[in-house]
Amino acid sequence: MRRDMLNRGVCILLILGLFASCKAKKVATAKADSVTVAVTQPAESANTVRANKLASVKSSQASFNTLSGKAKAALSIGSNSNDVTMNIRIKNNEAIWVSVTAIAGLEVARALITPDSVRVINRLENEYIKKPFSYLYEFTNNKINFATLQSILVGNVISEFVTESTEVNMTGAQAELRSSIGSMMYKVVLNDQNKVVTADLSDAAAAQSLLVHYGDFQMVSQQQIPHSIVMKSQAKSKKISLDLKFSKIELDGPVDIPFRVPDRYTIKN
Repeated sequence: MRRDMLNRGVCILLILGLFASCKAKKVATAKADSVTVAVTQPAESANTVRANKLASVKSSQASFNTLSGKAKAALSIGSNSNDVTMNIRIKNNEAIWVSVTAIAGLEVARALITPDSVRVINRLENEYIKKPFSYLYEFTNNKINFATLQSILVGNVISEFVTESTEVNMTGAQAELRSSIGSMMYKVVLNDQNKVVTADLSDAAAAQSLLVHYGDFQMVSQQQIPHSIVMKSQAKSKKISLDLKFSKIELDGPVDIPFRVPDRYTIKN
């Protein structure tokens, strides 16, 4: 794996391609308190339908104390692409730990993200980066926080966007939610189990966007968890994509998040 590919790739793997200097897509504007329901629903029940649906969506999200998973990942940045293996461990609302291995199972990078910091070990270059969480804003929107990253990784809705003003469009058992925070727009499509199958984030003011597809839902500890996550973003001629296919996911088991930096490593500021 080339050095420039790794340095850019690790940061993108950390944030799962989130808002990686992408061009915004046009988002149709709508009144925040509007709602469209199936024609079989009487107009006067629209608010009740919306409230019930949003409550059901919130109660259907993946819930865990810890998560550990192993995935094959195909990362493409422009014309460069690499296949790697990722081991991911999460302590809910506390830490996201990622180990990236390449050919022959050799670890090339390790990362640890907490609500207030980002740490990365680049083993190919014997380098170590320690930054505040705001370091990610070089790659993403400054409205993104730790909870946002965690939600995207496990396929949950982003809770900040699910409010009383969220627009709900229902077609049969499928639902689409639309909402915004400032200039950031959020659109998500849910299946009949209220699981996210498509999430679309965009910020026209910052010229950023991200499209995520979730699939291969499997039962893990009596919860439906996506085992396939595909993310795509684009900025003019720059294209970035990340395709994750999990071979194993476990919930609420013991997890370690080892992160020891060898003394010989250079600290990069």
